[in-house]
Amino acid sequence: MANYYGDETRWFIGYVVNNVDPLKLDRVKVRIIGIHTDNVEDIPDDDLPWAQVGVPVTEDGSSGQGANSQLKIRAQVFGVFLDGKNSQLPLVLGSIPKIETNTNSIDESLPSVSIPIDGNTNIEKAFNFFISPEGGEFTPQQACGMIGNFCVESGATANRGDINPAAVSGFKDEGSFGIAQWNPAKKAGDRFGELQKFAGRINKDYREMETQLRFVKHELETLPYLGIGQLRSATTLKDATIVFQNKYERPNKDLAHTDQRIAFAQETMKKLGTGVDNDPINPEE
Repeated sequence: MANYYGDETRWFIGYVVNNVDPLKLDRVKVRIIGIHTDNVEDIPDDDLPWAQVGVPVTEDGSSGQGANSQLKIRAQVFGVFLDGKNSQLPLVLGSIPKIETNTNSIDESLPSVSIPIDGNTNIEKAFNFFISPEGGEFTPQQACGMIGNFCVESGATANRGDINPAAVSGFKDEGSFGIAQWNPAKKAGDRFGELQKFAGRINKDYREMETQLRFVKHELETLPYLGIGQLRSATTLKDATIVFQNKYERPNKDLAHTDQRIAFAQETMKKLGTGVDNDPINPEE
């Protein structure tokens, strides 16, 4: 006798990554926590199953009649799998409201307001932004860890030791752009396209330093799999640099140049943080 599917109910929590159903059945794609890896290169959004969405019994629910769900991208949802342990037929039962802080809502509620950023160089501007309330109040170590990554990503060198918001990838046809080299590839989540959309929402040029710094904060706060929790838990310069490299930048292992990222982070800390090298790469040497 076959088991009733309800005997093996599996609940899930996830977040919506696509709400444009090609069959117009009001389905959404959900990246489910604990089942789907956060790495979109391992499991692209296109490979996620479409989830049906429950509607209230006050709606028609048939023949294309009744109201549609209003779930937006990044909405946090919960539900069950209709096929139990196989976990291929998700059904969204509802959404879980997220608490938004004032700093989270700055970009949406004040789209055309600029955030003054002090600094004579882009590195100084990035440091001052990320340690400020508007930038997330990261620690100097965390801010320098991010900047060390931006230096490598945007092609900073000993001769040009600054981050470049107009940097374009040197790899043929890749098209990555900006201080974090946001990738336009669909399988990577079209993060360059998301940068451009974000710039449009805040009425800024995506090539401007302010826009890109605000987008980094926006991505970190709205996409938990990019590592904001691990970054905020990092207490050393080296840990912050590596966390941001592995969770946010995600370079190919053979092109990571981790030591260079840490070295740039150290140099930034010396100049803008504590003024001394408190966190060497190899303290035992």
